Amino acid sequence: MPVLLIGLGRIASLLEKDTLRNHPCTHAGAIFSAEGKKRFSLVGAIDPIEERRDRFCKNWNIPKTLCFESLKKWANDLSSSRNQKTKTENRLSNGSSFDLADCLVIIATPSETHYELAKKAIDFGFRRLLVEKPVCHSLPLARKLAKLCAETGTDLRVNHERRYHPVYRQVRRWIQEETYGPVKTIRASVLTSARAPGRAILDKTGPLFHDGTHAVDLLVWYLGMPDRVVSVLRSYPNSPVEEQALALMTYPKGETVFLEAGGMRNYFQFELDIQTTDARFLVGNDEVRYWKSKPSRKYKGFKSLTPVSISEKSSAGSNPFLNLYDSLFRHFSGKPSGITGDMEENLQILTLLDTIRRRAEKRILEV
Repeated sequence: MPVLLIGLGRIASLLEKDTLRNHPCTHAGAIFSAEGKKRFSLVGAIDPIEERRDRFCKNWNIPKTLCFESLKKWANDLSSSRNQKTKTENRLSNGSSFDLADCLVIIATPSETHYELAKKAIDFGFRRLLVEKPVCHSLPLARKLAKLCAETGTDLRVNHERRYHPVYRQVRRWIQEETYGPVKTIRASVLTSARAPGRAILDKTGPLFHDGTHAVDLLVWYLGMPDRVVSVLRSYPNSPVEEQALALMTYPKGETVFLEAGGMRNYFQFELDIQTTDARFLVGNDEVRYWKSKPSRKYKGFKSLTPVSISEKSSAGSNPFLNLYDSLFRHFSGKPSGITGDMEENLQILTLLDTIRRRAEKRILEV
């Protein structure tokens, strides 16, 4: 399957240099993995920064003729010729040929660029898109993009990678099937600083949209949409984004969720603390822990939460990026895939993020 990668930054490629992460942890890492090479073929890599293009070519041992400054320059390199079977064959100057209808466009750029780049790709004729989270940096743009996808028949998916991690999938099955009783409360934390390392400010989204989208995505995936939202945003005077977002959400079936994003921490932590009537699941970047309700060893006639081991592996494998690309390949090949994260789901995510921000009580922090 031909692939056009737009954006050659952290999530596209650079994070593979982080030796502490589970690899692959980027789009390029998945594409150039042993399995990825059998299924995907890079037809172009685009980034306006020359140093990134050069580093990308060096890191992945690909010719510079595949790297371009912009989508326009990549398109200029494209020449069309007739093909008896497909009517149109697209060929780059380096000899690579492919059909636009089969090509997957990956948009791994700052969120404020997503709408324009997706629109350009769709206008050019691409109909398969994978966009980094959040799909757009505002709800109005997300609605415009959803309308464009519907009108053109474009299949757009968003990379919320935790949906492809076996533990998060297992927890969803337990919640959906009420294996350990219905959910009562969830504490969702995405703790970081808007200013260090500062990507939430650079992206002009703030920690709620930039980081909180991970938690909100899973909450929508697990529980659907809340029926009530009460929220608070704390920010410094004249700051373009919040430093902390807090939300209390209730749901039609009785679940209650506490969400915190940002929070001016000197560390990063992603964590969902899920409590049902009969169990507790703590899943996050730092640990996975699981407790079940069993007769107490300390108090006669009572039950206590008892630790139980849980595996982070499954028949699908433990790497979310490999699982994501396996699902994409199967989906676009017309096979059962378990693909998720379409435009409608992401409209729900953006709607909830927008509701939290728009309805929030605004509080100013002292400098």
